[in-house]
Amino acid sequence: MNRASCVSVIGGALAAASLASRAAAQPALTTIRVGATPIDSISPVLYANRVGMFERAGLKLELTMMGSGNAVSGAVAGGALDVGVSSLVALIEAHLRGIPLMVLAPSGLWVGTDVSGLVVASASPLRTARDFNGKTISTNALQSLDTMAMQAWMDTNGGDSKTVHFFELPALAATAALEQGRVDGSILSNPAYAAAHTAGARTAGHIYDAVGKQFLLGVWFATESYIAANRSAAQRFSRVVAEAATYALAHPDDTVQDVAQITKLDPDLIRHMQRTHVGTIVRASDIQPVIDTAVKYNVIEKGFQAAEMISDAAAR
Repeated sequence: MNRASCVSVIGGALAAASLASRAAAQPALTTIRVGATPIDSISPVLYANRVGMFERAGLKLELTMMGSGNAVSGAVAGGALDVGVSSLVALIEAHLRGIPLMVLAPSGLWVGTDVSGLVVASASPLRTARDFNGKTISTNALQSLDTMAMQAWMDTNGGDSKTVHFFELPALAATAALEQGRVDGSILSNPAYAAAHTAGARTAGHIYDAVGKQFLLGVWFATESYIAANRSAAQRFSRVVAEAATYALAHPDDTVQDVAQITKLDPDLIRHMQRTHVGTIVRASDIQPVIDTAVKYNVIEKGFQAAEMISDAAAR
């Protein structure tokens, strides 16, 4: 072997050794088992996962889609998942039962936009709150934000909330139930809300306005013990969600395919619907109206201060 060849071989070996050393020195990604439901408001997390934002923060998400927020809450509380997203009401109920589920990041944020409401069939004569006295309304979950918002809307607008009947039904089955007359109205949120309108349904009332002008619909959360044992990972998760939410609000078209993939709905439907507003930081003032309304309609037995359920690892 001549001198030039020897130098080349040695140089190559040193370069390979340097690359191997840097690879070995790079810390391994921290895996977070995450549970979610197929709704528009999780688009920031879907986007962040797809483009590598979590990976750049040293996290690896194992994302599991589940049928309901209650299923997600149960899996997180039981240790099968590390972080989940669920309706705020589910966490409020858990807090009062002594289950230490803490808010890490915001998800959907109600700001009075046309992303959800009480939907009826196109030919329905029902239009005012009083018209819904004694009627049957479908909702994705009983004793939920949907049901107490419906009650508050009726009472605020001349109806009698004590007379309404609620029927639990998956959102994507609601349109058929309306058309067949099995329910008088359905409480829906995007993308099911937009799909119902495409099928000919109409909105009878924006019932969430009766809860407040702005409040959180859902949140990302973890158990207090998980956060204590994995504080850095929890803080990084919350920070990435905040950054991704800021981006998603400004660039909604970039998350269309992400939502279409999990909901199995037409991307054009998602592209042209009013997208769900998502929060970027956690505020107690965005949680308190839901607690107060839940007390009023006996979803929970007593109220408390929203700050009690916000983790100090949350982005604020």
